[in-house]
Amino acid sequence: MNTEISWEDAYKNATEPLPWDIGTPAPELQSAFQELDMAGRPALEIGCGTGTNAIWMAEQGCKVVATDLSATAIETAKEKAKTAGVVVEFAAADILSEGAVESESVDFVFDRGVFHVMAEGKRGLFALRVASALKNGGYWLCLAGSKDELRENPDNGPPQLSLAEIIDAVEKSFEIHRVERSNFTLPNGAMHVAWVVLMRKR
Repeated sequence: MNTEISWEDAYKNATEPLPWDIGTPAPELQSAFQELDMAGRPALEIGCGTGTNAIWMAEQGCKVVATDLSATAIETAKEKAKTAGVVVEFAAADILSEGAVESESVDFVFDRGVFHVMAEGKRGLFALRVASALKNGGYWLCLAGSKDELRENPDNGPPQLSLAEIIDAVEKSFEIHRVERSNFTLPNGAMHVAWVVLMRKR
């Protein structure tokens, strides 16, 4: 992970919603679920934060495992799931250090803004961990900041990757099913260009 950021400190010290914690399910996730007919299938979310997307997947009948580096975020997510009346297996874990689920046990993996914080040398390992979790033919939906957005200050917004950087890290294990241009919309209404990459395990 990006060692310059302490995700636990970010959640512990937050006095307002964090930029990536928008409080509503990602529309890209909802669209992919409909396109792929993923309701009721086992799923994994990496970097779940306070659990909004994981809870939504559980509401679609999925058996969901969701991980985050921040124990504080995980505790908040557990409370939210309890309030929503759904069961999600939340865990404070680092996918680079250990597998989040048993090998080939899920049909779908979702990450919204996790892959793009990986150092260049870690992206291939991240992709391998995702591939290991997926059943043959399973899908990974990745949302990542795009270098197509020109900024005066590159640090003002999510990390940015070129499409080539993404493909270079994932193509050994995944075929690219679809790539779209979208936006990260932050709680304050700011928008940043994003890649939406839907991949299928080879």
